Amino acid sequence: MGNNKTHTEATSADTTSIGFDYQYYFFLWKVLSLLPDESVGLEVKDDVHCDLKNNHRLLYQLKHTIKKSADGSPKNLTTSDMDMWKTFSNWSKVISDKNDFREKVPSQLNYLEKTSFVLASNKSYNKSNKVVSIINDLQNEVKSENDIINYFTKIKDNSTNATLKSYINDVLSLNIKVLKFFLLNVFFHLDEDDIINKCKDAIKSKMIPLNKIDEAFAKLNSTIHTDNFLKVKDGDKIEISFDTFFMKYRRYFDIYRNGNLVVQEYTGLMPSSLYDQVFIKQLVEIGYVANDDFELISELTRFKLKLQTNLLDWKQNGEITDSELKAFKNNSLIIWNTEFRFKYIGTVSEEEYNLKGLDILQKVLNEDLDLGGQKLDVDLCQGKFYSLSDEPLIGWRKDWEKHKK
Repeated sequence: MGNNKTHTEATSADTTSIGFDYQYYFFLWKVLSLLPDESVGLEVKDDVHCDLKNNHRLLYQLKHTIKKSADGSPKNLTTSDMDMWKTFSNWSKVISDKNDFREKVPSQLNYLEKTSFVLASNKSYNKSNKVVSIINDLQNEVKSENDIINYFTKIKDNSTNATLKSYINDVLSLNIKVLKFFLLNVFFHLDEDDIINKCKDAIKSKMIPLNKIDEAFAKLNSTIHTDNFLKVKDGDKIEISFDTFFMKYRRYFDIYRNGNLVVQEYTGLMPSSLYDQVFIKQLVEIGYVANDDFELISELTRFKLKLQTNLLDWKQNGEITDSELKAFKNNSLIIWNTEFRFKYIGTVSEEEYNLKGLDILQKVLNEDLDLGGQKLDVDLCQGKFYSLSDEPLIGWRKDWEKHKK
């Protein structure tokens, strides 16, 4: 009873959407592997198709299962596998499609000259699958087309499943020459379970550093997924040629390949008490921030945290050195110290502290900072001074050191 699923569980998105995700990531893998004069399509000519530069086409049917064998691996592709026979049936109908002007045998043979068919699945290969074996034997000239027909007929006659019989009949309805030519061009890519790592391997082959592969994958995946959605929304087909891929997405490879620091947005938690931050207290004191301006305080806090988390990530990933971090900090301190000293030369009354502080703040926040020779964005530059004033190593009023604990 423990294995019985409710109707809701059986039809949940978790169990149905993974097939669509598997299809998409297979498509993404092929896109990332494109060569000049090639193109890849998603749900255009098949689940996925590849047009190669020699005018040959690969049609991929993708079949994913969440069912497991006793050892925990995806279940085997069996001789009577309905997914397999449904795929063969679909391909048979494509080959003989009269609406695509292939009602006659010569046009079918002409189509097969430039088309290969691939069943790709996370299902496991099983030597007991005689269908796969006999097709391989045909391709290796061990079996003949008559052997194929006799064996397929035997499977049909021995089955009590009307749907399976129908699928096999679709295949057997092909002209014998067409059937042979078709099966000579049928291939199986089984045990294709780790499709996301194949995508990452394709990115790696573009000479992307190992520590940036995950970031590059996340960015390309997100961008291409969004572009696909917009295409479908506009009624366009999802097809990407090498030239289009090169034009639209090459920049991402350049970014991750050229050694530049990749900046991540801050998506973590905010401090439990924004107003207790030392740098906020200093900004409130000089009148740059109002005590009740929650939105501005949140934004400036995000600048500080974005800078701090990126510095930490870059350091942990070995993308910046201790000496570069030290130089970055020292340069920022020198910029502040120069402005601070100029503003407080001579006798300055306490009544002027806030105005002087605002002037210093304005000057340093307009400064361009760089790290390891790379110019940083404005929010990171400002975040550095907010971070220093939060420690606090700097301040804006002449008496700023009172904020030290």
